[in-house]
Amino acid sequence: MWVRVCERGLARVRLADIPSARVVLLLGAPRSGTSWLAKIFDGHPDVLCRHEPDTVLRTSDLTWMCPRDQVDAHVDQARFYLRQLFEIATLRTTGSQPMFPERFESTPVRLLRAGIIDVLRAADLTMVGRQLIRQAHIPDFLALDRHPDLRLVVKSVSSRGRARRFAEALPEARIIVTMRDPWGQVASMQRGSALGKFEDKVPVGELLETEQAARCGLTETRFATLPSVEQFACNWAILNAKAIEDLGGLERVKLLKYQDLCEHPVAPARALLDFAGLGWEPQTEPFLRRSISDGGPDRYYAVFRNTAAALYRWRQDLSADDQRRINDVVQATSLASLCPSLEP
Repeated sequence: MWVRVCERGLARVRLADIPSARVVLLLGAPRSGTSWLAKIFDGHPDVLCRHEPDTVLRTSDLTWMCPRDQVDAHVDQARFYLRQLFEIATLRTTGSQPMFPERFESTPVRLLRAGIIDVLRAADLTMVGRQLIRQAHIPDFLALDRHPDLRLVVKSVSSRGRARRFAEALPEARIIVTMRDPWGQVASMQRGSALGKFEDKVPVGELLETEQAARCGLTETRFATLPSVEQFACNWAILNAKAIEDLGGLERVKLLKYQDLCEHPVAPARALLDFAGLGWEPQTEPFLRRSISDGGPDRYYAVFRNTAAALYRWRQDLSADDQRRINDVVQATSLASLCPSLEP
């Protein structure tokens, strides 16, 4: 029976062909709430999520930073790459916890898929053949044509520099850009860097070739002389400014401030689900409320945390001088109006 279920499901899966109107891109920096927001979407029974598939399937054909005047020349390449990403279903991209019941999964399929993920997760812990385990494909068992309300949500923390290129490649997709306040962002990035949490680094050469960097008077020589806290602040300012400016004028784009989601989670979550063409579901709110009040261990990557405490942790983690340095960087950019000057 299980084999027949697999065969029927696999024969019908073709996420690469999903209409762009049913795609939602979640873009932001690491540590800006993208994983949490992705799980809020994942809690909806009509959503299939892909968690950072661009870290599993990389491409050298598309630069990290795309100037506006070069967008049209690379749209076809971007579309081909994105369609490939939709099919990337590995332990990293589709196996994150918690997992939720979905309308497009029958009970046998849900149990089978959960079992595959559990086996791969257990095998990954043994450290034996880890690379093969992490590349193993996890079938979605999805009959896409039977579920016209399904939305594919793709989360990326490395695509703000090519956001417009992706927007043109998927002309009807909804795009949500998350932005954390610069002090919380920098403090969290410094902590993660010290813990060795980041595998990828933004290529400084490409970053400093952007017009946003030029407006700040940044060169590689000058950037190299800055203390790390200012380098992180410049990274925050340049990439967020580029994404917001490049996507300007598109009605299918929303900017989400991480602070708003932390302080009043239900209202922005409802609004974003509605923006994506999804209604409010009973299983969404319990997860959302639990996720902001968890009192468990303070793990660096977690969707359950005390958000009220985490939101202003930077006041203890950053010295007064570092707070001022970050403020000076931000106030010299186009994001100053989105991020009021630091209060004494």
